Amino acid sequence: MKRMFSIAEGLLGLLVLVGLAVVLAMTLDQLQEGAQPGFQAFQSPLETPTLPPYPLPETPTAVPKPVPPCLFAGQPAPAEPGPPLETYRFSEPRVVLTHPSAIGIAGWLPDGQRLLITRLTPDQSGEYIETFNVKTGELQRYGEWQGFSIVSNPKPVWLASAQAVAFVDVSHNKQNVLLISRGEGLPLEEVVTGLATPYLAVSSDGRRVVFFTAQDRPEAFDVAQAQRQTFPFTLPLTPWQELSALGQQFGPEPYRAAWHPNGDQIAFYNDTGFYLADLPSGQICELDLGFEKSEARYGKRWTFHVQWSPNGRYIAALTTVGDPPVHFTDLTLIDMNTGERRYLNLGLQYLYAIAWAPNSHDLLVIAKKGTSENGLELHGLYFINATTGYAKEILADHQFVNIGAWGIAWSPTGQAIALACPVVEPKEHLMIEGRLCIVSVEVTR
Repeated sequence: MKRMFSIAEGLLGLLVLVGLAVVLAMTLDQLQEGAQPGFQAFQSPLETPTLPPYPLPETPTAVPKPVPPCLFAGQPAPAEPGPPLETYRFSEPRVVLTHPSAIGIAGWLPDGQRLLITRLTPDQSGEYIETFNVKTGELQRYGEWQGFSIVSNPKPVWLASAQAVAFVDVSHNKQNVLLISRGEGLPLEEVVTGLATPYLAVSSDGRRVVFFTAQDRPEAFDVAQAQRQTFPFTLPLTPWQELSALGQQFGPEPYRAAWHPNGDQIAFYNDTGFYLADLPSGQICELDLGFEKSEARYGKRWTFHVQWSPNGRYIAALTTVGDPPVHFTDLTLIDMNTGERRYLNLGLQYLYAIAWAPNSHDLLVIAKKGTSENGLELHGLYFINATTGYAKEILADHQFVNIGAWGIAWSPTGQAIALACPVVEPKEHLMIEGRLCIVSVEVTR
């Protein structure tokens, strides 16, 4: 701290300043020599920031800490073999719900009988948010939101601990608002206003939901305690000047999140990076998805959709490079025990959605496999074994049209797969009817 001295006290003041400088320099040396490494996230120590040289500036400049890479010390552990594809029996899709406009699938509820769905209101931009019982046909409405584009495609989330739904809507003053609905006829709870993005992620126990009020600062809302929580870390924001090194010109895109099944970790990702946050320690590390350097593909791999396997061992990510709209998407599988990456090339240009089986060995992917004579996108369902990378199309004789944007989900019991199966007018490419289909799954021994 600067102190003002009179001319008469100049000599004494000079001696005091010299003494302070010596003490401060010795203190800085001791701090630098005694600095200890931070918490090891996935056995990766955080780098200790270098202390600024003496003299210290009057207003210290905040230097962001570099995010360390995620390292995996675990030895390859053999996964228990799942049932081979030949033992699976998939039924023909059965229509269980129709609607004059599109039906979207947000996911199964834990009971394995109800789905959280959205239904586009005909001739409007809004959507109903509902649960649908696939056995009884009962619909229960939880709210209606303004609706977002298929490109952004945010989803409502189910809060199992409160038997409620959380979603983001646009308020009258054009702000994103986090809302919680406990059922039709009950008032909506306005939790947080001014969200930076419409994307939410919920913990596996259905108690906490992640949201963003700033692009780099994720927060959580604990429904049971009605308490807002701020995480003790920030996410990197890549300056636009550095985007070209990633093979991009625009961005960065808003962060999205995926919560680990055990609740202790969260994956945060956008088009500039993929980060894992360890909640008990408050530390983050960066997960490398690779870098493409071919003539056709140049840039840092990034993901726009991530799903953890139910047991948390694997991450399945739809990955690409470059700026949206991208020229390809493929599937990257990461073994979180070892960090091993596997890029699965199905020979298809675009993959749209992922659905894990409850056994954490197998998953389904929706992919574009061609176009009809009238130019409609034809989609296929591809069965993939996570441990071997074996992939095969199922229900190949069934013509799925434009189902990718609306999602797919494998039930917690493993006995059913829900997917959108709309009817599209072939010439005008307009949706005639939205449909929800169920594929029964049986495993024979």
